[in-house]
Amino acid sequence: MGSLFSALNSASSALEAFQRAVDTTQNNVTNANTPGYAEQVPTFQSEDFQSTNGLSGGVVEQNQDTRNQLADTAVQQQLSLQGLYQQLQSSLTPLQNVFDVSSTSAIPSAFNQLFSSFSQWSTQPSNAVYQSAVISAAQQTATAFQQAASELTSIRGATVQDLQSTVAQINQDAAQVQAYNASLPQQSGPDPGAQAQLETTLENLSGLANVQVLSGLGGTVTVLLGGQTPLVIGTQVNALQVQNDATNALNGPPNQSIVDSNGNDVTSQVTSGSLSGLLTAVNDVIPSLAGGGQQVGGLNTLAQGLADTVNNLLAQGSTTATPPYQTGVPLFTYTAGAPASVASTINVNAAMTPSQLAATDPGSPPVSNGIALQLAALDSGTSGPVNGLGFTQYFGTLVSQVGTAVSNASTSATAQTQLVAQAKSLQQQLSGVSLDEEAVRLVQLQSSYQAASKVVTVIDELTQSLISMVQ
Repeated sequence: MGSLFSALNSASSALEAFQRAVDTTQNNVTNANTPGYAEQVPTFQSEDFQSTNGLSGGVVEQNQDTRNQLADTAVQQQLSLQGLYQQLQSSLTPLQNVFDVSSTSAIPSAFNQLFSSFSQWSTQPSNAVYQSAVISAAQQTATAFQQAASELTSIRGATVQDLQSTVAQINQDAAQVQAYNASLPQQSGPDPGAQAQLETTLENLSGLANVQVLSGLGGTVTVLLGGQTPLVIGTQVNALQVQNDATNALNGPPNQSIVDSNGNDVTSQVTSGSLSGLLTAVNDVIPSLAGGGQQVGGLNTLAQGLADTVNNLLAQGSTTATPPYQTGVPLFTYTAGAPASVASTINVNAAMTPSQLAATDPGSPPVSNGIALQLAALDSGTSGPVNGLGFTQYFGTLVSQVGTAVSNASTSATAQTQLVAQAKSLQQQLSGVSLDEEAVRLVQLQSSYQAASKVVTVIDELTQSLISMVQ
């Protein structure tokens, strides 16, 4: 009877093991499409059967996690690069509305009107209508620069807001990782559901910034920004913050930096992810156009070049065609001492009247429309006053700069999307759930369960027979 009871215990443990394996398989099927879930493979280990020593034998079931750390890391790295290029594309695309080379866009159209008015004025320098047209075209040009500067300020403001939101999301994801670490002591064993949520969080975090994920004691996870700055260690979170860079010699908007909870600047450690894309946009690309930090900005360079060139020519001219010559007055004004703010402050001299436009070149010999002719020809030569380029040519270089940056980001984003898909495909092959495999395993487990049940039935029949014989 003792041996029969030992066999019964052994069969019972087998039934329990097979049932747990069936539950694991069903859980795999249920979570086949759950992001971050790794297949759990039931494995069996036999126990010794020695009835004389009280060892009843049987089967013990354990789950084998198929998660592959190398595959997960590869996905995280590709997601980080994808986040960088997609964010650059998103942040830089609005700049194309400001820097449009078509004749219908604000600045090229204003240039066309301004130099056409100079040309018309040169035909009749004393014509009050033509003089007024010059001032009106100059005002249109100043307004175009102001509007462009305002749009760039809005784009920069939106980018800064995105930067702050991204840092907040990074801190939120880091807090979720910390919560996972804190929950481990309360778990009796590995929790595939919690691990799936953790993997999803880590992938989201990787898209936001370049992070390195390390496994610690007891299953805890350590997350490092750029492989250096801890974001999560055990149950501690090192939250990030956005900070304005006080260094701003050009009186434009300050650069943005990322600091940790101790105030340490960790901006240089951010090399990919959407956070890097936002920092590149707000600290490099936008200031190169609008000014800020230590950059004057192409738009300000163009605005100042136009204002200074036109004003210098008018100052060399005379409002009268004959002696005594009357020195001309500036047509444009802007805030001096703030080179990063010229485009936003350029305007027409409010004190100027049409009759104060100096058309005459009082040289030897004097030319009554000499200055007007020089103004009309400013934008038509092979070389110009703004870094050796004409005003329209220089604006074209800004348009090209923006277009190239957006195009490169778009091309890289498309290529990176394919690399992410490849990395995820490999991850799925190593750790994903195959419904076909689960179906086959389920059939095998059910057959095994039925076999163990049959053993229990046979033992029960033998036991009943023995009891009957004893009676």
